[in-house]
Amino acid sequence: MHQPEKPSPERIRRAREDSPKIRGRDLAARLGISEAELVAAHCGFGTVRIEPRVNDVLTGLGAVGEVMALTRNDSAVHEKIGIYDRVFTGKHHAIVLGNDIDLRIFLKVWAHGFAVETCDGGEICRCLQFFDAAGEAVHKVHLRPSSNLYAYQKLTDELQSSNQEPILSVKQRSAENIAKIPDQAAIVDDLREHWSRLIDVHQFFDMLKALNLSRRQAVRIVGQDYAWLLDNDAVSAMF
Repeated sequence: MHQPEKPSPERIRRAREDSPKIRGRDLAARLGISEAELVAAHCGFGTVRIEPRVNDVLTGLGAVGEVMALTRNDSAVHEKIGIYDRVFTGKHHAIVLGNDIDLRIFLKVWAHGFAVETCDGGEICRCLQFFDAAGEAVHKVHLRPSSNLYAYQKLTDELQSSNQEPILSVKQRSAENIAKIPDQAAIVDDLREHWSRLIDVHQFFDMLKALNLSRRQAVRIVGQDYAWLLDNDAVSAMF
């Protein structure tokens, strides 16, 4: 199937100028591109591409002081104001265990990074934005009035990429297909046996890795004595 031609960086920037208030992910969807491509189009126009070196980002953010950490998807947005404190880095994952900001991060997911500066009503807004290989936002960090601007600038200078092209190449996201799990009956038996031995939530990822399953695949096939489907209205009831 022929893919429609993507808009040029110039057209993307014009679209942003014409619709300054619309959220980035919504404008990107309107243009038929990923949000990362929308941000990349502004390189040299208030945006700097940075290396998504997660461990360096997290440890460097501590000196920036109070910020707003933001993670969202189509259904929810999670915002926390605080400090990136008690950061523990690793080869495959990193965690933040501060009083206000508590994160579990898988390093391989962070594929693209940007330092973004915009002007809103005469006020300069600064943030770091990180995206996965498909160009979907995975985490953003917004500066607050009390943030240490010097530390922020030092961090972004250290992370600045040699590639400042306004065009970004993203990967097509593939749909997860439960039917493609080979020998599902045997895998379910293995999954249930592993699941029965879990004593800590942090063991869940190692279990998935050992069985080569995604989190969604595991909860769908493990059986209703371990995981069961809730109605979408359960989210409102939970809150």
